[in-house]
Amino acid sequence: MNKVEINQTVKNLKELYTKQAELKEAIANYEADLKEYMEDNHIQHLDCEQGTINYVDVFSKVLNMKAFRAEFENLYQLFTVEKTTKRFKVA
Repeated sequence: MNKVEINQTVKNLKELYTKQAELKEAIANYEADLKEYMEDNHIQHLDCEQGTINYVDVFSKVLNMKAFRAEFENLYQLFTVEKTTKRFKVA
């Protein structure tokens, strides 16, 4: 890629990131409307012409790592491993 292509690519990415943020906000607003309706009417499953909506409580158990580390520091260190990842960001 040359500098012109890089600049155009970055410009396109920034435009798409902006659109993505706008879409995420719009989606969140529509979801909030449906969730509010379902909560107000005590509905967990809703069928409509466009599809099915489920809004249910999901229960799970998770390990409280902060408390575990405080109580069992040596064991925590024994099972801790380093991990390397790459981060990509256009600013």
